[in-house]
Amino acid sequence: MKNKLLGIIGWIVALGLGVAVIGLAIFIIFALVSEDNVDSANQEELVKSERKDSDTVAEKESEQQDQESIQEEVQEVDEEKILSENSFMNTLHKMTHQKIHANEKWGAVEITPERINLMLDIAKDSTFTHREFYMDALTAWKNGDFSNAVEVHNYIWERQNGTIGRASRLLTEEEERQYVEMYFE
Repeated sequence: MKNKLLGIIGWIVALGLGVAVIGLAIFIIFALVSEDNVDSANQEELVKSERKDSDTVAEKESEQQDQESIQEEVQEVDEEKILSENSFMNTLHKMTHQKIHANEKWGAVEITPERINLMLDIAKDSTFTHREFYMDALTAWKNGDFSNAVEVHNYIWERQNGTIGRASRLLTEEEERQYVEMYFE
């Protein structure tokens, strides 16, 4: 009887130790997994922070490159060079950059009364496919109304199969003043 009792107690102790070992193993596994999750979350935050910092640097570099590329492309308007519709569209497109906000802009042509008149005369004497659109837009500009500049920009941008640089709004007076100072003065 004594041996039986010792056998039962032995089994109970062995079973208790087995449960304790399994419990300890489960605890260790959960501790490691949750530590990995915390490290992973911390790494994600660090990566996001680094991305944000690098995005800010990249945006500033991109903005500087855009300004440099626009400055390189500031051009005078030569009537002989804008007699084709494609050249006319390019010139008008670059003129809109003075009035519109877009993430990307390539090239700049200053809007002056003389240029508006020149472009309007060319459009009137042309057989351009979009002649009426150009004449309506430029007539409004001649009358001092540039509220259509976003529409004009995006109309041309779409016909040139633009993928980046869609105009989102008109520039404020201050933004336009800064643009003119930067590229034309």
